[in-house]
Amino acid sequence: MPENTPGSEVTEEILKEIKDLGSNTEKNYEELSKSVHTIQDDVKRNEEGLKNIDTSKMAKLAEDITLRQEALDKVNQENEVKLNSRFDKLEVFLKKMPTSLAGSESKSDLEKESIELQKCIMVAKGHTVNIHTAKSLVPDIEALKAHNEAANAFLRVGKDNMNPDQQRALLAGSDADGGITVPQAMSSRILTRLFETDPIRDLAASEKITSDSLDMMIDAEEAGAEWQSETIITTNEDTPVFKKLNIPVHELATRPLATQRLLEDSGINIERWLANKIADRFGRTEAAAFVSGNGTGKPRGFLTYDNGTDFGEVEQVNMGAAAAITADGFAEIKYSLIEQYLNRGTWLMNRSTVLATLLLKDGTGNYIWRRGLSDKEPSTILGLPMRMSTSMPTIAANSLSVALADWKESYMIVDRLGITIQRDPFTKKPFIEFYTRKRVGGSVTNSLAIKLGKIAV
Repeated sequence: MPENTPGSEVTEEILKEIKDLGSNTEKNYEELSKSVHTIQDDVKRNEEGLKNIDTSKMAKLAEDITLRQEALDKVNQENEVKLNSRFDKLEVFLKKMPTSLAGSESKSDLEKESIELQKCIMVAKGHTVNIHTAKSLVPDIEALKAHNEAANAFLRVGKDNMNPDQQRALLAGSDADGGITVPQAMSSRILTRLFETDPIRDLAASEKITSDSLDMMIDAEEAGAEWQSETIITTNEDTPVFKKLNIPVHELATRPLATQRLLEDSGINIERWLANKIADRFGRTEAAAFVSGNGTGKPRGFLTYDNGTDFGEVEQVNMGAAAAITADGFAEIKYSLIEQYLNRGTWLMNRSTVLATLLLKDGTGNYIWRRGLSDKEPSTILGLPMRMSTSMPTIAANSLSVALADWKESYMIVDRLGITIQRDPFTKKPFIEFYTRKRVGGSVTNSLAIKLGKIAV
């Protein structure tokens, strides 16, 4: 925005605050890095007498690392709240400015958003649509803007207090159960936050559908092959053995509450606020199902399959020690995964399991855990990246506390297109309840690409 443009001082001030928050986060990472180096140097200086070091002292060193990381995570969360607040101020300010000053999205972006909205509305109304082509759908930017304006008015004041034009636009986006299709900007925020809430959705493969389930054909056995030439007749008659896998979607709902005063505050980005609330609740619930859901009324988690190497089974590798993890146990899991999946493998475990892993050494005396201070440089165990999930079981006798997988290959998350909201001002008076629904499923698709570490009894 040019310096002489009205409102430039406001936007520059907000953008400066956003930049400062990013700089503070970078400083926090640098301080944590120095702390980790200090701990490692202390251990190195005492390496010769390591056997005489009190186990409690080693545990304290390991705990210090995780506590510092937790403190950093907390700062990052606080920064995220502040960033969202600054962005909301900027967004509200720009919306109040004339279009020629505030700028606008490109026509192509609006056309894509319009098509996506039409798909979601058709799915909500029970119509089927090929979401990959949808050649019959024509972009309608004015209808998109009208729907988004109506949806925002619906969230703030309810249908009865909307003007006739807004009610007509809202009616076009209503589903059979009386909810409205969530605006695309809000839907995108929800999906983005779902990826950030728990690593499983970020790690696994995902697919959007418009039906009640996804059918996949799985090559259960490798097809035979042989070298041939013009003078040699091919004798291999082996054919692939395919298995049909059906992944149904299940309804997931949440009911966040808002006060009337919050909804009446024009300075609050109500879509962002509600999207964050919804995503937080959806994220925790679905992540737990992806890990341990029984498949009845919810996705089937990868921990619930029978032990084995056949189709529909997931192998459980014994980690050796009773009610504990060992370095040898991690090595057993790692090398039970065949090479093509091992090279893309990522560990998944609870934070408390990671804490116990920090003390483990391999046969040459090297720690199997290596620090990582950001998503771009993740911590590793035996050279493979590690992610933490609160949905994974803690260490206990007979528990499946460790998972290693090529997640894109081994687990599929299926989302039915569209999220709908019903506004209820009566049930929880004086609060406004937003009954929000989405449909999601999940299943293991390739059991050869995942291994589970089982703690001995």
